[in-house]
Amino acid sequence: MRTPKVLYPDERIIYKPELAACPQCGGPLVMCDYLAWDKTVQTLDAIVAVGSRPAGCAAPRCAVHAMRLLSAEGQQIASRGSTYGYDVVARIGWLRQERRDAYAEI
Repeated sequence: MRTPKVLYPDERIIYKPELAACPQCGGPLVMCDYLAWDKTVQTLDAIVAVGSRPAGCAAPRCAVHAMRLLSAEGQQIASRGSTYGYDVVARIGWLRQERRDAYAEI
């Protein structure tokens, strides 16, 4: 069994939805008091603690009132279930394909 590594983030970023109005009814969105997801991500430049604060429609009669909207920018940092940023995954893929490096060398 592997021992998990302890990562110390350089900065903390909380992402919020880019939309200001409900896509269904056009009403205002209210921010929730919790984080939908919170994780530490390794990128090529730094180790970053990122989270996403969801928002929902303020109108209780809206058809999507229970739906929570997340930040698209925040979801582009790393895939779900992974602590490696997409830039790290792309770099590893490039090293494997172009330079034919083994995983031990990477």
